[in-house]
Amino acid sequence: MSLLNRLANKVRNAATGLQVRERVIVKTVERGGTEPLKPGFIIGVYRSGTTLLRYILDSHPHIAVPPESNFLLGLAETWRSEWYRKGLQGVGVDDEGLRQRMREFAGGVFDDYARAKGKRRWFDKTPSYIDALDFIDDTFGRECRYIMLYRHGLDVANSMAKMHGNDVRKGPGRRFAEEYPDSARLTNARYWVEQCEKMLAFEAAHPDQCFRILYEQYSAEPERYLPPMFEFLGEAWDAEVLNFSDKQHDFGLQDSKILEKKGFVPNVNTYESWPQEEVARAWEIVGPAMEKLGYEV
Repeated sequence: MSLLNRLANKVRNAATGLQVRERVIVKTVERGGTEPLKPGFIIGVYRSGTTLLRYILDSHPHIAVPPESNFLLGLAETWRSEWYRKGLQGVGVDDEGLRQRMREFAGGVFDDYARAKGKRRWFDKTPSYIDALDFIDDTFGRECRYIMLYRHGLDVANSMAKMHGNDVRKGPGRRFAEEYPDSARLTNARYWVEQCEKMLAFEAAHPDQCFRILYEQYSAEPERYLPPMFEFLGEAWDAEVLNFSDKQHDFGLQDSKILEKKGFVPNVNTYESWPQEEVARAWEIVGPAMEKLGYEV
């Protein structure tokens, strides 16, 4: 790009909004006493199709879904710390006051993003937030909605292992490396089970706020399995969400390669290339959780 074109872009961006990263424009908005927007979260283990679902929701005329935000993990650490709470109490902020401030800050960040996109509600898609569900629930309350996304445990384990070079010492599954030192696929299968158990427990405690959807179903038959999700959210079905790859989405901390496929291309049964002995060991790990989710075991 020439110097003249770069200068022209800077002038154009200054007039229309704030350039926050390459190829992403978020307009500035005036908050001025506006009511908080409806909050929501896509909850799913890494490599479960959360990015695809993010693009689908983000393509709806009423819903904005930014790239992975991550910052709620830091707020959750503060919220959980008795030491921090005592310090806050010393300056006059009790638990309810902390909750209000957390809601105003975290919600305000997402609210501003959605308003800048001309949307009236937002969802966040950050897989690590499985470990912050207690904080999110306390902060956003009963109005918050959760799309609980699951994918076949062995396909998830396969994808996570490949992403980290089949190294048992890398990725979220590394904490199970001592238990399965010879297989990154098994460490990640064990991680998948742990995270799904947390999701299932949250679903059981918040049935009215959660909608369960399986990657294999919605990626293969989107026109059948996606409309009920939007009905749950109280949003009218818009078939344009099926054309997500033709829409503009902000890029951030997630796999954007899904846009290269230009549509729905289910990625299933990737684990079938494993050695039979490893498959058998993996089924011992994931079997009970898979049964709970309705998968054929």
